[in-house]
Amino acid sequence: MHFFYNIAIALYTIALRMASLFHPKAKLWVDGRRDLMKKLEHWRSNQQGDLIWIHCASLGEFEQGRPIIEAIKKESPTTKILLTFFSPSGYEIRKNYAYADFICYLPADTPRNAARFLEIAKPKAVLFVKYEYWANYFFKCREKNIALYIVSGILRKDQRFFGVFSSFWKKVLDCVTHFFVQSEETQTLLLGIGFRNVTISGDSRFDRVTEIANNAKELPEIKQFKGNSFCVVAGSSWPQEEKMLHEWFEKIKSENVKLIIVPHEISASRISAIQKLFPQSVKWTERDTKNINSSQVLIIDAMGMLSSIYQYGDVAVIGGGFGKGIHNTLEAAVWKMPVLFGPKYHKFEEANELLATKGAYCFHDENELAELLSQLKSGTEHKLKSGLLAGSYVQSKIGATQIVMHYLKANKLITSA
Repeated sequence: MHFFYNIAIALYTIALRMASLFHPKAKLWVDGRRDLMKKLEHWRSNQQGDLIWIHCASLGEFEQGRPIIEAIKKESPTTKILLTFFSPSGYEIRKNYAYADFICYLPADTPRNAARFLEIAKPKAVLFVKYEYWANYFFKCREKNIALYIVSGILRKDQRFFGVFSSFWKKVLDCVTHFFVQSEETQTLLLGIGFRNVTISGDSRFDRVTEIANNAKELPEIKQFKGNSFCVVAGSSWPQEEKMLHEWFEKIKSENVKLIIVPHEISASRISAIQKLFPQSVKWTERDTKNINSSQVLIIDAMGMLSSIYQYGDVAVIGGGFGKGIHNTLEAAVWKMPVLFGPKYHKFEEANELLATKGAYCFHDENELAELLSQLKSGTEHKLKSGLLAGSYVQSKIGATQIVMHYLKANKLITSA
């Protein structure tokens, strides 16, 4: 099986190189790995001291790894952090992240790359975030006796670890020093195939969103826009949610209601499409005192504002539920507000748990969305109760970072300054 795995990696790499000729994201993937080893070697040769390598597949996993990175730097400022990404969507956005000392793409998972990468980096410990299991890197960590951890890990019973080729993937899992997992279900799955080195630590994203909320920026113009209105924030919205919100808004726009739309993408074409749905809307970059007071719909055509905007909302409608999957619900829930989303939520544990606590609600079409918004708008007590349940849920889940840090310090993988 290992032989066929290596063949698959080689074919995947070749396919990406071919795709890079006409696909921008594939081109970033290929170009970003060019001369990577030489750059890493040059940097590491000028660095002294311990290094911890943290790998994230993309941006979402980075947000889970971030609290741990920053906790390590706070506890041990001299420890070097090597941060790798698999996807351009993570690397390109966080390539200048201040708390990591060297940031790069993860070289393709070949035996040669894995051996050379580890030989150059010489990590004292390796942390893989959530669910990436690159066999050759794992095998080489074990071969070199390097401590390897999974943090915020999550497994499902339909994954490759429990299928036809489970014997090979169990060998991969055997390389892990300790699993810090999100849920009892994941722990049970690991116990079922013989792994006892498991701790339910939870998801470090709860620590992250709590930290973000505690340090949120005040946005006086957003506060001014909301006034005393019932304010809906559409977070990371896609066209499907925006069209449904348009149907709802057209029926109630004579009421004291405000809508803030923060689209998942802010390309000119996407912003233009939203403006066509809401002709009387105001774009954030074209705001002034007069139009922000008179408009009922505000379109945020700027990056990095959503987590702070949520504090001014009464209800959040999260995008992605009619596509590949919903976006971050926790950034809204931490503000003690009800969270609404579409039906593609089942792979997100926090969404399932928010639904169970009645801090969140799922809608399948514009009629269900309109009904939910109507209930929350008219039922102040219902809205407040749902919001408190959402906020309490987030607060009950914080602490994953502290659990991981305690383990790292206890095993002398990091030392206090």
